[in-house]
Amino acid sequence: MTILQTARLTLRPQTQADAPALFDILNDPEAMRFWSRPPLTRLAVAQGLVREQQQAMVDGLCRYWTVWESGEAIGSLDLSLIENGSAELGFLLRRDRWGAGLASEAAMAVAGHGLGPMGLKRLAAAVQTGNGAAARVLEKAGFTLAQTRTAVLMPDGARRDCAFYVRGR
Repeated sequence: MTILQTARLTLRPQTQADAPALFDILNDPEAMRFWSRPPLTRLAVAQGLVREQQQAMVDGLCRYWTVWESGEAIGSLDLSLIENGSAELGFLLRRDRWGAGLASEAAMAVAGHGLGPMGLKRLAAAVQTGNGAAARVLEKAGFTLAQTRTAVLMPDGARRDCAFYVRGR
């Protein structure tokens, strides 16, 4: 898998050693507010999640990158559900790095890689309404609003309103 470089960030393929840094984000209630799972409370759960993601990469279903800034892991980006020339973009950054344009910078790099060297034709992303910051990240990364839906069933069983964004070649 490819290492991606931006002006301020290095996005390298996720490894199991990244689990503790990712746990610091995944157990932050504010960072996880718009996710479909509650914050993680144990490092072992984050380690298991990373193991599952590693297997998904081996199986060709997903690509996960850990975001590094000045030698410190600050987040994660992924292309998941890769099939038929499409994938879904996801991102999560440590809260103290919000508002600096880093998520947009990383999302642009991953989207460009997906639609370029990976040969994908279409990327999609879902944002819960109320998460204006995530919507702005996607718009800066070239995504456009395709539709909004009410009461979308989430993996945790809850229903939330969501906006769906797309970007093509």
